[in-house]
Amino acid sequence: DHEIKAAIISDRQISAYYYNAFEKQFVLRNIKTYLITVDEGEQAKNLSQVNNVIKELNECGLNCDDWIIAFGGGSVLDIASFAAALYTGKSRYIAVPTTLSSMAETCCADRAYLNSGSRKNTASIAISQTAVFVDPTFLKTVPKKYIPNGYSQIIRYAILSDFGLLTELIEMSDAGPTNLRLFLNRVYAARASIDKKNPLLLGLGGELSEAIEGYFRFMNYSEGEALALSLFATIPEKAKAAFNAIYLKLDLPTELKGVSFNAIMNSLKDSYRKGAFYEKPLVCYEEKDGKGSWAIKNPSTEEALAVLEERLKRITPGSSQVASKDEEA
Repeated sequence: DHEIKAAIISDRQISAYYYNAFEKQFVLRNIKTYLITVDEGEQAKNLSQVNNVIKELNECGLNCDDWIIAFGGGSVLDIASFAAALYTGKSRYIAVPTTLSSMAETCCADRAYLNSGSRKNTASIAISQTAVFVDPTFLKTVPKKYIPNGYSQIIRYAILSDFGLLTELIEMSDAGPTNLRLFLNRVYAARASIDKKNPLLLGLGGELSEAIEGYFRFMNYSEGEALALSLFATIPEKAKAAFNAIYLKLDLPTELKGVSFNAIMNSLKDSYRKGAFYEKPLVCYEEKDGKGSWAIKNPSTEEALAVLEERLKRITPGSSQVASKDEEA
């Protein structure tokens, strides 16, 4: 008889906290487990790590009766999902997200993404998850630096679909919602609503956040901090004061520091020149008859860069003076 096996892919921190208790559940059911550790973080989401995982999966000898289980935050899940999709053993795949961001995203994800160098999401692959298990208990050990990752994703859903999520998010930052499962169900409902309307809307803020992350090679700003900055730059001016208060409460940045306006602008221009955003629509806010909504635009490169330049000015101290000097020159 074939012994059922499970390869558990995780990072060192999560496995140190939870692996023994996690493994015990399989041992009790006579399932042999193998721990495969990967590096955590956006800088680690690359083909090299995926290749290492596939090598270990092969050494474990997993086949279609066995399981590949991703256990960690968003970057771990992307690496594991990519490896599971490419692995020829066709093992069943389960995702166990451990951060708010990955909990908000994983249940709805149909693709996994990898980075290359300073470029974000340069490779993707369709994924098929047998199941996703969400346990809010894991949120207790999320490092403070990574908490904004989840906040930012939910802020994007709130902006596009359900402003009530912002109130619950603030409550959660204080003491946690009374029922995190109900909160996550509301998050999933907002995501589903956006998908139904137009999934391209989920690209809101992506261009600027990718430029910020890429410039620092995913080191200075976390994915959530970069997205928070980009969303703050994108919201209509009349909402700026309200969002400034929300960001202050959630300890999210509203100003881009450690880099000049021109450096990020040049990075954006370089990305467009190299085709990173080729034929990619831009999500913009527009008002008609006193009512505002988010719309999908298909601007030319010049038009897109003009929009992004205005957004970047809103989060870069002194950018107006810099732009004026450049125009005079």
